[in-house]
Amino acid sequence: MKHSILTFKAVLVLTLIFSFYNVSAQSRIYSTGTVQQTYKPKEEPKKQKSTSHLKGIEIAPLYGYQLNGKVNGYRATFNMKDAANYGVAISMRTTHNTHVEFAYTNSKTTGVLSDFVSGDTDTYNMNINYFQIGGIRDVLDGPIVPYGTASLGVGWFNMKDAEVSDHVAFSAALGGGVKFFLSDHIGIRLQGRLLLPMYFSGGGLFIGGGSGGASGGVSVSTGVIAAQGDFSGGLIFRF
Repeated sequence: MKHSILTFKAVLVLTLIFSFYNVSAQSRIYSTGTVQQTYKPKEEPKKQKSTSHLKGIEIAPLYGYQLNGKVNGYRATFNMKDAANYGVAISMRTTHNTHVEFAYTNSKTTGVLSDFVSGDTDTYNMNINYFQIGGIRDVLDGPIVPYGTASLGVGWFNMKDAEVSDHVAFSAALGGGVKFFLSDHIGIRLQGRLLLPMYFSGGGLFIGGGSGGASGGVSVSTGVIAAQGDFSGGLIFRF
């Protein structure tokens, strides 16, 4: 009887030892799997490509200051006072870094006609309008975009006094600037341009004497009527 009890205890001890060893082995396997899973290298998220270059249309209301210059004539000068200007530029992307653009600006100013011979002067109210179509080329791609621009069009010297006729001239513009994009849809545009209203033989800009006014006149035959320029800025709305 005593021998049977000892045998039973021995079997029980061996069973407990085997069970403990089995549980420990499974724990090590589980722990190893957990460690491998915990320290498994994470895949880096794929970088999303910027879609800013896919936005096709930009609209920029502009406000600035225009240097209007003067016209020298055979016996008089016509000095157009520098003044504020405003307008809008609408561009459409054609390639990754080029745009086709229409631009309009208006400068409300006065012109002073001074006669060298008589010494008389007269003042005229006028609006100087530019309608330009041309191209823009971006230098860089990103949130800060320097660019250059060139365009052709017409300059309209809209005289507000009845005794003086309007004048429309072929014009060219060269310039450059920079765009600062705050997001894919909103930005700021700063620019400067050289404006060149031209005149070819066969007609001219003429401002002559009227009753009580200046007796001299200003006429231009061929070339640039008056070199002008502007500095402007505004918001960009990109679609």
